[in-house]
Amino acid sequence: MKQFVFLAALLLHSTVLGAADLGTNEPHPFEQPSTAYLQKFAKPGEKTFVYERYDARGGLFQRDVTALTKPVEIKSATERVINGVTYRLRGLAACPKPKITYKAEEWDCTKAVRDYDDPVYNTRASVLLCKTLVLKSQSGVPDAVSCFALVGAGNANDPYAVSYDDDSMVFFDMAAIGRNKDGKSLRPDLEHASDLGKRFQADEAN
Repeated sequence: MKQFVFLAALLLHSTVLGAADLGTNEPHPFEQPSTAYLQKFAKPGEKTFVYERYDARGGLFQRDVTALTKPVEIKSATERVINGVTYRLRGLAACPKPKITYKAEEWDCTKAVRDYDDPVYNTRASVLLCKTLVLKSQSGVPDAVSCFALVGAGNANDPYAVSYDDDSMVFFDMAAIGRNKDGKSLRPDLEHASDLGKRFQADEAN
């Protein structure tokens, strides 16, 4: 029964992210992209990595489109190594609890992250998009990003959808939203996912 609850929550979460293709069709520093936006970068038989930098006014400053030359490494709930470069999910703290309820069982948080994210990035995704407000990377400091993946085969049995990594990490309690020194949320856009995730975790534990 608990396994069914997990699968139902996973399906609902994925459906919400991809429902009616609610993402934006234009470059935007924060909003989820639409499947149509990500499809523009898809290449047959090839995985594509799109990296967008945005300025303080929200304008697209730079876009790099390259082939994914190796599998994405999931170092933690907030660190991704893409084409040999480490990126950190913006405003999130990895694994606030060492153990979480995942697939109706108690899992080590980092192992659960890898179990969830590795198939998304390395099996199902054809396009990976990460966005940042960092205009110039600093040596030894991972850029703060938000990452999205175009998943699915694009047919009736497996339609395209957008997987939002930041949102998923918060929903499954794999990452916590950071706070500034005044206690304000660093990711108010993810507070709803956090609230839904807490209810899901409570149901899983019962």
